[in-house]
Amino acid sequence: MSNTKPEDQAPTPPPVTNTSTQAMMSFKQGLILLLISSLIMSIQNIITKVILSKKVILGVWETGGFISPSFSNSILILVLRMSIVLPIMTFIVAPRIYKNSFRDLKDLLKPENKNRLIATLLSGVFLFSSFFTIYLSLGMIPAGVATTIFFIYPTITIMIMWIFFKETPGLTLVFAMITIYIGGFLTIPPANFTPRGDSNFMVGALSGAFSGIMFACYVIMIKQARMHPAPFSILSFAVVFLLGILIIPFLDYQVAEGNWPSVWIGSVCLAATTLGAYLLNNFGVPIVGPALAAVIGATGPAITTIMAFIFINEKLEINQVIGVFLVTLWVLGISVENLKKQQSAAGK
Repeated sequence: MSNTKPEDQAPTPPPVTNTSTQAMMSFKQGLILLLISSLIMSIQNIITKVILSKKVILGVWETGGFISPSFSNSILILVLRMSIVLPIMTFIVAPRIYKNSFRDLKDLLKPENKNRLIATLLSGVFLFSSFFTIYLSLGMIPAGVATTIFFIYPTITIMIMWIFFKETPGLTLVFAMITIYIGGFLTIPPANFTPRGDSNFMVGALSGAFSGIMFACYVIMIKQARMHPAPFSILSFAVVFLLGILIIPFLDYQVAEGNWPSVWIGSVCLAATTLGAYLLNNFGVPIVGPALAAVIGATGPAITTIMAFIFINEKLEINQVIGVFLVTLWVLGISVENLKKQQSAAGK
């Protein structure tokens, strides 16, 4: 019999929990959420394309072309979309993901937050410009091409940060920027650069580029506003909606009477994909981090091109495929470069 007293025995160790496994599972869930968010954003581009031009869905069902691509009709779609997104974001989504949303919005009115308020309001102006021009672009050129040209926005962001905030890019980023522009040009068929070229294609391409420039300015304003995404989105979306409401009475938008139900259904689909992508992105980013989230988001051109081929049989020429590949590759490169910088800074 052992003479060891109970009090001398070693205490029973607590049960071991595999925290590394849990962290890995959480990380995978974050990646899945962000991938689905990126997929939904691509589907949103396809929906916009169908609203603006007649397409055969999955080779079976012909639909779409409810309104023609134009400046006025693009703003109409934007107003209809925001009339659904804004109240849901303001009163349902934002308060649930961030309970201090309304308090933060109220704090913006304080004199010391004047610059942040201006940045947030400007973000809405830039977002409005980016939205309606990408609609114009999607209506005139293939969805994959429009999305590819739009994705020049990381390079514009880098240049703005370089010129105004003295953040000098490295040689790798400069090479990536040049390659992205080459890829963007490759998506435009050479015939469109001639006097007899398709003027609509060129307008669509230029609209996509302008949308990317405006989105880059929007991204810069996000950094300047320094707000939680929920209240920031409320105010940005409110500015977009208000601008649309103020402008639309002066526009000559054209919708056939029998097409209004289809236009509204399309707008509801756009609103649903907007909110779905927003929520998934906001749940995924805190898990994997904003830098890695940007890497996943950089797959947008490739995913949109693949989805457009699957759903509406939108085929690209070989030079356009190469252009999409180059832009996707180097936008991914820029995102990975930013990820490495953040990891390096965190390790110091």
